[in-house]
Amino acid sequence: MGVALIIALALSMDAFGVGTAYGLKRIRIPLLSMSIIALCTAFAMGVSMLFGQVVTNYLTMISPKIVGAGILIVIGSFQFVQAIKNRSVHQKTLPVMSTTVYQPASDSYKTLLKINLSMFGLVIQVLKTPDVADMDGSGTISPGESILLGAALALDAFASGMAVTMTGFSYYVIGLVAFMTVIMIWAGQKLIGKIPDDFLSKVEYLPGMVLIVIGMLKII
Repeated sequence: MGVALIIALALSMDAFGVGTAYGLKRIRIPLLSMSIIALCTAFAMGVSMLFGQVVTNYLTMISPKIVGAGILIVIGSFQFVQAIKNRSVHQKTLPVMSTTVYQPASDSYKTLLKINLSMFGLVIQVLKTPDVADMDGSGTISPGESILLGAALALDAFASGMAVTMTGFSYYVIGLVAFMTVIMIWAGQKLIGKIPDDFLSKVEYLPGMVLIVIGMLKII
């Protein structure tokens, strides 16, 4: 249960970054919208875990636990390297797992995630500029608009879900991730301006390190 909670925390760091970015733009995300975002994340992770279970049934030459642990290490390593690169450009960053949000001089928010897939174009644009998700300009993310954010945050959960189930975690981790997503979005909005930037830049390393450590422990 403890390790599952740590994984849920690592996978929900994107939500903290998004909550902070939207808080900076004074765009409010109500509880209902946060819940919809969490449901999108839970759905994506559930589908991924089911796929991982199917793959597990066909792995006979190598332990599924080893494969899952390897996937976690690869994902964690990628995130850790991205955090190092982000640090080197001397930008003010907010900690997220696959999408690091920062505030340049132009007062627009952009992601450091470089994905050139047209089918994800709208999702990536939402994370680049928080105003895009607030399509009606109301200053509040409506339930309908929250689906865009949910799709964006679901990318991490989908990528990690298969590895999580292959390493032996039960489906209850889905509920933990959904719960932590709501908590982290809320915390990101409430703590804006109250946490030192230096601390935030160091926390950015945490998600990748957590996934690497858990992956290594599962191999041992």
